[in-house]
Amino acid sequence: MKDLSIVIPVYNEAGCLEKNITILEKYLGTQSLTWELLLINDGSTDDTAGIGRNIAARHRDIYFGGDTINRGKGYAVKTGMLQATGGVRIFMDADLAVPVEFIGDCRRPFDQGADIVIGSRHLIGSAYKIPEGFIRTFLGRAYRKITLALFGLPVSDITCGLKAFSARATDAVFSRSRINRWGYDAEILFIAEKLGYPIREIPVDWSHSFDSNVRLGQDIPRTFYEMFTIWMNYNKGRYRLP
Repeated sequence: MKDLSIVIPVYNEAGCLEKNITILEKYLGTQSLTWELLLINDGSTDDTAGIGRNIAARHRDIYFGGDTINRGKGYAVKTGMLQATGGVRIFMDADLAVPVEFIGDCRRPFDQGADIVIGSRHLIGSAYKIPEGFIRTFLGRAYRKITLALFGLPVSDITCGLKAFSARATDAVFSRSRINRWGYDAEILFIAEKLGYPIREIPVDWSHSFDSNVRLGQDIPRTFYEMFTIWMNYNKGRYRLP
């Protein structure tokens, strides 16, 4: 078992993947721990797969896998988290919207027995280094308020791209998750809360990527539909909760 697993879902990341994985490798090389990096392809249509395989070929602790079919970010994250072997398993975005230095901040609470730690852009000490545009900001706030109220989640941020789970919490939560696309963040936090896992938040810096793969017109309606699906799954007992 490794000390740390980093899972990164990738979809059409050819423009940044080589550079950002090099940054991540250098950071991990400064840490006194054993690690593995899992790059999980979500049906990329550019050269992401070729670049990912080349990266994996140069380092024994980097794995490239996934699917040739676009199944959704949630599906890719679940695949990587359940394949990972680390005592602590972190998933984060390929664009490094949260800088790699926050990996240490995210991992540290596990030394005191934490099971779930998530980054938040809404705590004192957080900073938006590169903010989103007005429309994305407005829609993001609306989504956050509605989702927090709907599911009663005890957190300030849902979709920040830095979340960490212990091995036992990973198995308990991700083995139950069913949402494949953008609603997966809310679902895994909802399942974790229902299983009784305390969720700890840490402040992070965050920079918006203008190369984001989010398609507002398509993904926002789908995400709200997934919110309804989470409620249906819960009420029908599909999460197999105690």
